[in-house]
Amino acid sequence: MLGSDDPVNRVGVVSVDFLCADNAEMTFRLEREYGIQTRCGLHCAPLAHKTLGTFPQGAVRFSVGPFTTFEELDYVHGAVYDLLLEVGNQ
Repeated sequence: MLGSDDPVNRVGVVSVDFLCADNAEMTFRLEREYGIQTRCGLHCAPLAHKTLGTFPQGAVRFSVGPFTTFEELDYVHGAVYDLLLEVGNQ
């Protein structure tokens, strides 16, 4: 997970660099297999990604809003977990 460790300095957007999986493939599979919408890439901030060490592959961005439920967060967590288990077994 990229960004500040201090929750006070965070917003409802989480960027993740899946080091053991292709970020673009993770984005594609999350949508196709689980119906989860994310965005992958440099997010109009290539210099920020150079600073973070995620250039040129970028990151996968998840966002939440005031109406996002804990059940939805659990669903996303389970989907990511399942995909990473599958990637690790290849």
